[in-house]
Amino acid sequence: MLHTVLKCALGVLATLLLATAAPGTTVNISPTQDATLYEDANGQLAGGALDAFFVGRNGFAGGQKKRRGLVKFDIAANIPAGATITSVTLKLYLNKASGDGSEQQLIRLFRVTNDWGEGGSFPPAGGGGSGTFPTLNSATWYHTFYVTQFWTNPGGDFDPNSRASQIVGVPNSSYTWNSTALMISDVQSWLDNPTTNYGWALIGNEVSGMAKRFSSRENLTASQRPELTVIYDETPPAPVQDCDGWGVLTSDYNQDCYVDMMDFPILDPNLYPQFASEWLSCTDPNGIHCINLNAPPSGPELTPFLDALPILTVKQPTTGSVGGVAHYDISMVEFQQQLHQQLPLTTLWGYDGQFPGPTIEATANQQVTVDWTNDLRDPNNNLRTSHYLAVDTCPHGPDLAGDSPRTVVHLHGIHAAEQFDGYPEDTFLPGQTSITHEYPNIQLPATLWYHDHALGITRLNVYMGLAGFYLIRDATENSLGLPSGEFEIPLMICDRTFNADGSLQYPAAWQQTYFGNRILVNGKVWPYLNVKQGKYRFRIVNASGSRFYRLSLSNSQNMTVIGSDGGLLPSPVTLSQVTIAPAERVDLIIDFSSHAAGTEIILTNDAPAPFPGTTGVGVIPNVMKFIVQGQTGHTAAIPDPLRTFNVIPEGQAIQNRTLTLQQHPDACTGNTWLINGLMWDNITEFPVLGTTEIWTFSNRSGMTHPMHMHLVMFQVLDRQAIMPDGTTVGSPLPPEPEFAGWKDTVQVHPFEQVRVIATFTDFTGKFAYHCHILEHEDHEMMRQFQVVAPSP
Repeated sequence: MLHTVLKCALGVLATLLLATAAPGTTVNISPTQDATLYEDANGQLAGGALDAFFVGRNGFAGGQKKRRGLVKFDIAANIPAGATITSVTLKLYLNKASGDGSEQQLIRLFRVTNDWGEGGSFPPAGGGGSGTFPTLNSATWYHTFYVTQFWTNPGGDFDPNSRASQIVGVPNSSYTWNSTALMISDVQSWLDNPTTNYGWALIGNEVSGMAKRFSSRENLTASQRPELTVIYDETPPAPVQDCDGWGVLTSDYNQDCYVDMMDFPILDPNLYPQFASEWLSCTDPNGIHCINLNAPPSGPELTPFLDALPILTVKQPTTGSVGGVAHYDISMVEFQQQLHQQLPLTTLWGYDGQFPGPTIEATANQQVTVDWTNDLRDPNNNLRTSHYLAVDTCPHGPDLAGDSPRTVVHLHGIHAAEQFDGYPEDTFLPGQTSITHEYPNIQLPATLWYHDHALGITRLNVYMGLAGFYLIRDATENSLGLPSGEFEIPLMICDRTFNADGSLQYPAAWQQTYFGNRILVNGKVWPYLNVKQGKYRFRIVNASGSRFYRLSLSNSQNMTVIGSDGGLLPSPVTLSQVTIAPAERVDLIIDFSSHAAGTEIILTNDAPAPFPGTTGVGVIPNVMKFIVQGQTGHTAAIPDPLRTFNVIPEGQAIQNRTLTLQQHPDACTGNTWLINGLMWDNITEFPVLGTTEIWTFSNRSGMTHPMHMHLVMFQVLDRQAIMPDGTTVGSPLPPEPEFAGWKDTVQVHPFEQVRVIATFTDFTGKFAYHCHILEHEDHEMMRQFQVVAPSP
């Protein structure tokens, strides 16, 4: 086989070298659009017709507002279709700078991801830095096309990965952003798919108050106008040979022919973008295969519904009894588990060597204590000194701790003291054990779950498998006659992507969201469950990092929701579908009593990714299958009412707080999500112990954020549409019936505000609140509130 590998590798290398030997053609392209995005409160400033655009932050007294440049070139009109881009250089002329012009500024290039208009706004005399009222179809800080279309994120939508950077200082000089692999990739994709060409954004440090003014395409001096120099080859490289007909050279599943991209740098995907978008569609019957080297492998094909649903084990205590006062010792270990019959073993991290971890059963007002031990070891049984997954050391946390395998456990939904909450900075390393965590369970019975919460790497640790159920019960709930025993099943739903060898696939660099392409339930990909003819209670948690699920049954049958994050609802709610965000729980009953033996019903998902997104985009439709058996199951009626629900009077609140959810520029990753523009270390919320507050989450973006508060359970007061500046529109709406109970996580939809009310009892100290999209949480969309004792 080695001979086959070498022969294949040398053949690939030779064809690629020959393909790059031909001389290229050079073309200079002028822009078709350019503009400035002027920061203001309502999107009422533009300057698309000006002879310049601005980058940075202006220095006007009382102003100090951000300025971002946009520029777009028509690639398809200047380069023949099918050409291969080999070099890209952007040249701009700096004709003015704030201050004395000596201040240097790093200006970076980002790919814009939404269409925008130039408009005809021409600011009055004075340089144009202050902008003017926008004309129709102008791009503004909030609008893509004034006045009807908006950016998803104020300040523009763009890929967070910087394409190139240049230090800009002395005016009356030209500056170039020299060719990079990402610039080449952008221009190639705009040639191959012109409808995706929205140009680039230029963003400065936005701190100094020293804006830079560049000549635009309207400038009277032609030599100062923006110019894009592109070198291309009209002869595409020869197709890569598929040595054995399997079809994927970069991850050849049957191992007959394997070409490792790391061994042959010439296979750099950014050098060969001509293979883009060909992953599934281009297979030559004579053994020639066009592969998408820009995209990661999609992973092995897996047949749905081959594996039985695992029924999660209940943890036995070290001392005490299950469901009573008890102490547990739980270790985090590295192990291997088969997640699908057609997958090799997958290396995971899990509590007690399980994924999901063992279920802890507790009873209200009966204390549980746990010692959590980090016993993560490498394949040689040595305590780990680095993470199993690649760690981006730019975000907060890894910037100081590096790629160390730090852990800390948060029991999500618990009402407990500060030191037992899983504070993100209270991490411990392999070989260390936490302080004994005390969970008093002084709260209503509910479906809780425990998971890792280490600052800056929560997404990685949870993706590796660090999550499990914690169920609180009480006598009142036990007396209701709800499905129990074999008819009560916790379901942990999450998504993962696998490499051909069964290992987990996850990007090395932080990104705003990540969506796996396989759905797992209780640690199996697309499992099935044999069910009896009766009712089942499913306690569901969405344990994904970014993916939402909109669940329904394939036979259009209704489901009955009986509980949410904080326990039972006042009364059952009948629905045909239910949407759960990351970290939310839904407690529902499905009745199989009317179905004949052999009936198959699929639990399906149709939530786009990202959410709410575009219908059908990013959807993984299968979740799991139910197969009805011939035996009779639980047939008792669902009780109604379920539980007394005490509404917190709105007038009881002594404080109203507004928390804005927006993207902001970030020197580390380009753009990051923040709450009120502040970061983890900025504490501005100080609830007084024993008091009630209303918190308004104001989402000024185009995606839904699941906002979670530690320590408390809250009630949702209402939802209301908002304008980009936060101004409310229309009338507030009550929460959906299925979310009208106690909550700790709430979905805040695009351009919407959600008001919640909570009372801060029993414990003082610092507690986190954050978006539970783990990628957001890991890079500053997490802050702290500090509960303080009342004044004497």
